Amino acid sequence: MARPVTESAIMDGRLLRLAEGDNVLIVARSIRAGEALTVAGTQITVSAALPIGFKVAATDLQPGDVAIRLGMPIGRVTQAIRRGELVHTHNLASLYMRTHERGEA
Repeated sequence: MARPVTESAIMDGRLLRLAEGDNVLIVARSIRAGEALTVAGTQITVSAALPIGFKVAATDLQPGDVAIRLGMPIGRVTQAIRRGELVHTHNLASLYMRTHERGEA
């Protein structure tokens, strides 16, 4: 009898997926450079430190892809991001619309 695949088998417990369909994960516990972790069923070695609260790619993302967190688009990818790499302003153009651009005070 086959064992059921658990979330922990496909996702490291130090990462959180906030909504189904998100391609960006949240770092729940800091991860040091050189540590191994499992992201969407693939084990990787982290090349750079991932601070708590920051975002990482759940899958490989290409320029032009839209990063999704909590089911909402948060930005457009500006350079290739590999699974498990930091997603931040150096590789993501925000899709955030400031209040004054919406016509609000």
